[in-house]
Amino acid sequence: MTQFVYTIDEAAEALRLGSSTVRERIRSGRLRSFKDGGRRLIARQDLVDYIERLREEAA
Repeated sequence: MTQFVYTIDEAAEALRLGSSTVRERIRSGRLRSFKDGGRRLIARQDLVDYIERLREEAA
């Protein structure tokens, strides 16, 4: 089954970043996230979009 949402720790692991860096990216608006109850989650597509923006900036 495909994973559609990630916790901050899971997103950090997928991006090979620290969780505090992922939180900073969320606070700055560079990485979209949403809350479900008390949990902050990141949609798989938002991770893909974030990576694509990084690639475009590096070009």
